Amino acid sequence: MIKEILIDTKSDQTRAAFLEDGELVELHIELNEKEKHLGNIYRGKVDRVLPGMQCGFIDIGTGKNAYLSADDVLQVNRNDNNRGSLKIENAIRQGQELTVQVIKDIIGTKAAKVTTNISLPGNLTVLFPLSAGVGISKKIDNDMERKRLKDIAEELCPEGMGLVIRTVAEGVEPQLIENDIKYILQIWEEVKRKEQKGNVPRCLYKEPNLVQRLARDSVNSDIKRFILSDRKEFEDLLGLFEEIAPEMKARVKFFCKDYDLFSFYNVESAIKEALSKKVWLKSGGYLVFDYTEALTVIDVNTGRYVGKNNEEDTMLKTNLEAIQMIARQIRLRDIGGIILVDFIDMKERTNKEAVITSLIQACKNDRTRVVVVGMTGLGLVEMTRKKIRNTLNQILTHQCPMCGGNGRVETKNS
Repeated sequence: MIKEILIDTKSDQTRAAFLEDGELVELHIELNEKEKHLGNIYRGKVDRVLPGMQCGFIDIGTGKNAYLSADDVLQVNRNDNNRGSLKIENAIRQGQELTVQVIKDIIGTKAAKVTTNISLPGNLTVLFPLSAGVGISKKIDNDMERKRLKDIAEELCPEGMGLVIRTVAEGVEPQLIENDIKYILQIWEEVKRKEQKGNVPRCLYKEPNLVQRLARDSVNSDIKRFILSDRKEFEDLLGLFEEIAPEMKARVKFFCKDYDLFSFYNVESAIKEALSKKVWLKSGGYLVFDYTEALTVIDVNTGRYVGKNNEEDTMLKTNLEAIQMIARQIRLRDIGGIILVDFIDMKERTNKEAVITSLIQACKNDRTRVVVVGMTGLGLVEMTRKKIRNTLNQILTHQCPMCGGNGRVETKNS
């Protein structure tokens, strides 16, 4: 599989398109005029404590208080096997100063979500300065490599801190991992220094911009090419890789043609499809996406596909084809939370099991955690995808002023 990242920079926004074998699978958009919060660390002040909701609201200086649940309050002697036992009113108090990190951005009308368990990602590792323990990325499945990395992590992990080895560290020498940890520790020391004095609320640490984050996350990865449309961003990325991973410089290319980068690689048409309610399958079947406040519903239909053998075979083939498109679309649309899929009803139990197995396999390429729960008694497939940021639909569209977001308007009597 050939993986590429296209980076299109305009005066008002930067867009990064992830391609796999030429197909758009992810789109990240950073609006230049909009302040970014996800991953940032703030020194905030507790504005309200709500024992009835077991949460607090923290003023972090962004104009809207952030949400802190009892489960996201770190206690030194807390047993994680007994999560939920901590009472929010015993952990924080109104007016208290608190250092927190944004783990879920503002989504629609919902506040940003924060935690007191700070994490700082590097190129190869993630450091947890306030909680002990080591871990290895679950995507590294080679047992010998997992043991090697665990031994390295246990040796290099700073005392009293936690360390997670990222997927891209697979096969990497211990010295490079050690250098990565030293770099993150320098960031943490700077955060602690800023924590000591200053106005509250204030920002202690800002996550790098989109291009810098992509560079950080792509070290030692299987990304074949970075293609950029902006000369300055191109030169800046080369300079960044010169510092952190010189071997990556050869993969950075400048798109010097006179026409639009995204149009040349058919990204614009793929974005248009990702904003559509209906998505067609090659066979003639189609998917329908419906969004509600609580969940997303995906309906699978045979459409123009009538099959060749029998009805059960037609349904199975349509469902299996739909699975590949569903996995791609939920990743591209960045759909989070509860997802219900209404596959075409099948009678054979083995066919139903094949659909579930295929869906689990198709979602493995998603970098965001997806859990396929199973099939309900009504034949609907339940799945969840971790919700971190706004969906593509929320970023690129706004509510219709004529219908109030209903998608329908009142019929006038003649």
